[in-house]
Amino acid sequence: MSSTTSSQPPLTTFLYHNLLNLQSEPYPHVPNPESCKKRASVALIIRIRPSYHHLPTTESNDTKVESLDDFFAQEWVQHGDPEVLFIKRATREGDRWTGHVALPGGKRDPEDKDDSSVAIRETWEEVGLDISVEGGKCLPIGNLPERVVRTSWGTVPYVFPFLSAAGLGFDFVLRIK
Repeated sequence: MSSTTSSQPPLTTFLYHNLLNLQSEPYPHVPNPESCKKRASVALIIRIRPSYHHLPTTESNDTKVESLDDFFAQEWVQHGDPEVLFIKRATREGDRWTGHVALPGGKRDPEDKDDSSVAIRETWEEVGLDISVEGGKCLPIGNLPERVVRTSWGTVPYVFPFLSAAGLGFDFVLRIK
């Protein structure tokens, strides 16, 4: 791996084991207290950026990945560098989250089936990336610990590894002006 020494396991090894653990031992659902009517979800989208010396082959791009084992068995993934997708919120006067760097996500709507569907819908709305199972670009792993972040909001972060080395149409790079 490009960012490690030979005495350390690659970062992707730690990522793989943590994702397996999250998948096999999910965090429990935490219902909102009676006084907390609103709920939100965010998506933690992890992409593996291939290293120059271990680029994926055309064959590996065509391989259907159905599990974490399939994904992390690929050589380009084992030698790649994990990246996380962040967004920068629009700057608007009167918006308490104006200009913040965040994970894609937002408020649960009445038509949302569950908390995970909120993260999927909001990611599509905010960055145009389909992270649903049907979209075939990500694996839904599970949720991180749920939190009631204020007396009026509960938040649920969900984890979605991006399965391809192909570009997304945007970079996973934060540009600070």
